[in-house]
Amino acid sequence: MKRKVFIGLALLTALVAVNVAFIVNLRNLPYANYYVLLLAINIDLLALIIIMAVILRKLIKIYIGTRRNILRRKLANILFFSLFLPLLVLNVFSTVVVIQSTKTYLSSKTRALSSSAEQVYRNLYDYELARVQMFREVVTALLEGGFFEELNGLGDVESVVRVPACDYEVSEGEMGYTLCVTTDRGSYRVILRKDADLIRNVSSFGKLALDVRAFVKTRDIITGVFVFFIVFIALLTALATVWLSMLVARHVSEPIERLSERAMKIAEGNLDVEVEEENTGDEIERLSKAFRKMKENLKEMYERLKRERDLLEKLLDALPLGILYVGKNGLRTNRTFREMFGDSPDMEAVLKRASEDANLRIEHLRGSEGDLYLIEDISSIVLAERFKTWQDAVKRIAHEIKNPLTPIRLNLERLGRYAERGEIDAEKFRDLVNLILKEIERISDLINQFRHLTPSRSLRLERFRLSDLVRDLRKLYS
Repeated sequence: MKRKVFIGLALLTALVAVNVAFIVNLRNLPYANYYVLLLAINIDLLALIIIMAVILRKLIKIYIGTRRNILRRKLANILFFSLFLPLLVLNVFSTVVVIQSTKTYLSSKTRALSSSAEQVYRNLYDYELARVQMFREVVTALLEGGFFEELNGLGDVESVVRVPACDYEVSEGEMGYTLCVTTDRGSYRVILRKDADLIRNVSSFGKLALDVRAFVKTRDIITGVFVFFIVFIALLTALATVWLSMLVARHVSEPIERLSERAMKIAEGNLDVEVEEENTGDEIERLSKAFRKMKENLKEMYERLKRERDLLEKLLDALPLGILYVGKNGLRTNRTFREMFGDSPDMEAVLKRASEDANLRIEHLRGSEGDLYLIEDISSIVLAERFKTWQDAVKRIAHEIKNPLTPIRLNLERLGRYAERGEIDAEKFRDLVNLILKEIERISDLINQFRHLTPSRSLRLERFRLSDLVRDLRKLYS
């Protein structure tokens, strides 16, 4: 608000100063109607101010606008300077020519008037000198002849007075001339009236001088009027240039701006934006068609990539591996990883746990765009390996238990046969019982090893006689 008040006061001050300057100059003009001239001048100044305000508003809108429509502003600048600079040069040249022509024309007229006035003045002066000289001679002759009374009757002589003496010949007054005539009869003062035609001619001469001076002042006014019209036309031309530049720039840039807005929306991920074809019949129409085709291709490619991405995500979610991707855009995980560590895991805690947990196996793959961590839960594999180990151990234990059971069963069957036949020998009975007890003790050792989960006994290499081995086998299985 204060800014507008300041601008209004500045304009009002400028108008008052211009009016004062014109009043000072108009006072020197005779027959001038000050009110009409000031009204015309103020109307002209208001018209100039309005046009300048419109031009400045347009220029401010172009140059100090928002950051948008940069292309339109550049085109408007190029068109404005391309059109306005030649017109500005032409207007400046026209102003100089008009000023010089007006000065030359009016100066010649002024010189002609001055010469005419000077010539008239010289003619009148010479005529008056001749008339005064002629009257002096006539008056002198009449006074010498004693025609004093007759001299008073002359039409141009106002009075004749005898004076003691006079020391001048002619003295000019406002309405006549005073002649001092000295003769043998005495000295006389003769007052001669001026010619009425002479007075009128002198008045005309004064009026002519005023007209000449007014004409000189009129020269500046006429020059100012011409300059005003040139400036007015220049400002109108500037306004038309600005308007035409903005119109052409908008006509050229609007289709490109619409394409730019669509491109920004597509860049933001909105591929459903509608791209209209510009029916301009030029390169812009070709550009809009190419842009629309490109948008359709991008949309088709995006949908295909989206389907492939969904398929890849399903595949990754189906994998038993926990996948963690750390890139520029953050973290990406699959379903297995979220089931293992939760939806919002701490990366450092996850990596530490994966490296310390024996049931987890981690593999780190480095890439140019980020790091990929593959975390596998191998607890089922460990369990399977343990089960297989236990299975092998049980088979081995069963085999170890079965080995002594066979001779026990055979020896018990032998004892049963001996008992049925009544052929039990104390020594044989004792040997068979010892063999059975030995195998039972062997079975007991195997059971103790299995119960305490002790590792299997290491093989002990020793020398023995093959005949003793055959003899022991004979005892066990005979």
